[in-house]
Amino acid sequence: MDSIILHHYPPSLFSEKVRVLLGYLGLPWQSVIIPPMMPRPHLMPLSGGYRKTPIMQIGADIFCDTEIICRTLSAMSDQTDIYAPGFNAERIARWADTELFKITVALNFRPEAIAAQMSQMSASDLEAFQKDRAELAGGQALVSISPDAALAEFQVLMDQLSHSLHQPFLFGETPCIADFSVYHCLWFVAGNAANARLFDPWPAVRAFVERMQAFQTNAWEDLSAESALEIGKAAEPRLSRKGQSINPSLANGLTAGTAVSVEPNDYGRIPVTGTLQSWTPHAIVIEREDPIAETIAVHFPSIGFEVSRA
Repeated sequence: MDSIILHHYPPSLFSEKVRVLLGYLGLPWQSVIIPPMMPRPHLMPLSGGYRKTPIMQIGADIFCDTEIICRTLSAMSDQTDIYAPGFNAERIARWADTELFKITVALNFRPEAIAAQMSQMSASDLEAFQKDRAELAGGQALVSISPDAALAEFQVLMDQLSHSLHQPFLFGETPCIADFSVYHCLWFVAGNAANARLFDPWPAVRAFVERMQAFQTNAWEDLSAESALEIGKAAEPRLSRKGQSINPSLANGLTAGTAVSVEPNDYGRIPVTGTLQSWTPHAIVIEREDPIAETIAVHFPSIGFEVSRA
């Protein structure tokens, strides 16, 4: 099988979720560092325009959104099943990736947190980054909660989490998908110098973050964006052609080969177009012909994305 390639950048919180999972599962991977903002000329031919980070690549198969990335990695590993706890753990993971994420972003938009961030970025870079994110949001507010409200909610949630950590991880002695999703949000807060002290009242939560972070290893190889594009161009979609299936109750009349567009239903609503190959309870797969990357299969999770006729 082709190597796992992760397109990411170091401060990306959703990328941290995948990096730590890769370490936990013991899977080797290749690292492509992408710019935190557009343009990304070597990635867009592979993703079809999808802009959120990270993106995982296996040959000519492209995986968008950490929900499908993590599920695919779990299936590739014979060490553990991070989905074993079932529905409750998966709903906590979804809550963390959406609601807790919003709270942590708002915390990093507090004036003191922005000041700490600006110490690592020039004023022009910060302005460009904020403009890029505004374009990604498509006119919607990325921060939908005030910093003061976010701080109050965060304190309540951390108090609840601290009193729930009777075992090393949320559902027992080993981590599951809920741990990875909660972790990356907390890591994002802890990584800001002005926000790191927010964990001081809850040493159990800080210890949980440290346990999760310890799974990250250096078991990757650096790869250039140009090389990753060439790998995708030279390969043929493989994973998308294993167990192809269209679930009629999900597809609402769409059939294999139908021209469709797929886009997130929250923000970054940039449609990716292609022909429908598969739609199961866990994945939507389309195949697209790109003038640069040639034949590429793009995988999305079934939850959080909308499909329509192109």
